[in-house]
Amino acid sequence: MKKLSRAFVLAGVGLLALSSVAAAEEEEESWLPGELSGNVGFFSDYSFRGVSQTGENLALQGGIDWSHDIGVYLGLWASNVDFGDAYIEQDVYGGYAGSVGAFSYDMGAVFFYYPKAEEFNYWEFPLGLGYDFDVFSVSAGVLFSPEYFGVLDEGVVVSGGIAVPIPLELPGIELGVDANIGYSNADGLVNVDDDDYIDWSVGLTVGLPKGLGLDLRGVGTDAGGNDEFGDNGDARFVAGLTYSF
Repeated sequence: MKKLSRAFVLAGVGLLALSSVAAAEEEEESWLPGELSGNVGFFSDYSFRGVSQTGENLALQGGIDWSHDIGVYLGLWASNVDFGDAYIEQDVYGGYAGSVGAFSYDMGAVFFYYPKAEEFNYWEFPLGLGYDFDVFSVSAGVLFSPEYFGVLDEGVVVSGGIAVPIPLELPGIELGVDANIGYSNADGLVNVDDDDYIDWSVGLTVGLPKGLGLDLRGVGTDAGGNDEFGDNGDARFVAGLTYSF
């Protein structure tokens, strides 16, 4: 109960602080070229490629992004975690994104940093493609890591997804559903005998006024209950409340 109360307090403080920052930014002219945006979220679990990073416990997350019209972007993002000696994940990323008509692309690099558990630090280099058919959109991606999760050899992740907006006319509310599937491969990723697994997620997204949103989804993998993931890879429900500015 103490952990739950503390998480709610932290989430409230984070939301209040970011609301103040957003209001201040609206009143002042930006001193940077490009655009700044931010987000904070409170989730029942931090699921990363179908595997819980918090032991299926609460997660407080947030980040800030800078992007320019030419397509370049940079960002910082963080979340609490609970595995090994790691207690927080801090991501630093950048890349180039753009679109040609309904076709979109994104390429970049991400560094995952875990204070006091630096053996898990590692790089990923993703490439993503997408196409918007208006009534729905599809996406596909592939990434390479020279030292996956810092303790494994080379890793590759391939993913695909579909997102469908729900055409209901509700004042200030936007609804959508999405489904995603991924394939991850690295030597010893699952256990000494298995190098790969499949993850999935199916969700409902609810856009609310004032930058608020809800994310409700089922997630899981085909490797739940194994030596490495344990119950953290089992099918489960994850709910989140987000605020973006």
